[in-house]
Amino acid sequence: MKRWRLKLLGLILLSSLLLLSYMNRSAEALWKSGNAKKSPQVMVIFVDMSGSTNRARSTVYREAFEKIYQNLSQGDRIMVGTITGRSYIDFKPAVDAEIPKKTIWVNRIQFERNLTKTEEKIRREVDRLLSRKRGTQRTEILNSLNIADTVFYNEKRQKILVILSDMIQDSKEYNFARVKITGNYINKVIRYRRKHKLIPNLAGVKGYVAGASGADSNKFRSLENFWARYFAESGADFSRHRYGHSLISFEKEP
Repeated sequence: MKRWRLKLLGLILLSSLLLLSYMNRSAEALWKSGNAKKSPQVMVIFVDMSGSTNRARSTVYREAFEKIYQNLSQGDRIMVGTITGRSYIDFKPAVDAEIPKKTIWVNRIQFERNLTKTEEKIRREVDRLLSRKRGTQRTEILNSLNIADTVFYNEKRQKILVILSDMIQDSKEYNFARVKITGNYINKVIRYRRKHKLIPNLAGVKGYVAGASGADSNKFRSLENFWARYFAESGADFSRHRYGHSLISFEKEP
């Protein structure tokens, strides 16, 4: 009888070890599935809808979104909005979605179904946005950044901002295509917006720009100088190697 109990105890112990090993392997597989990451993130992407970016929306912006999709993981949030002449007043996201997160409460089939449904919806709405043929006349990039401030305000996840634009502000207050963007001009804009509490708080936000342009190399650099200064004023995590025509090294940095 005693020997039988010892055998039973051994079988229970062996079964427990096998179960523990299986759970560890399952947890590892779950962690790797769906491009899972340790730190969930919220991505806010603004798409310039002005007429000057019609071509970029079908080329550069689509390429950028493919890189963005590859960096989405379980538990992430993605919001896509537009940059128009009424960005701040009429803002309504084209996409605001959470990537499903696999848990013990959701079976694998249901999880994969929800994941596929979410991915297809995001791609469908983005494709619809980028397929618009008629561009807007104005480009309110500055005020769009205040929307980003609002979205990120209560977020605890890693914050990423992607601006798909030629970065040429064209509004009633500022027309970057027509003015010479000097150091004095940049200081003047920042002073005014600081005085009227219009500088967004983007502390902890990692910023990227793709689609940047300019009439010539001097104009391109002067625009880059403006936005580098403005992002610094907002407290954003931004560097010049994340500013350019294409989204080259998106989230490949340590």
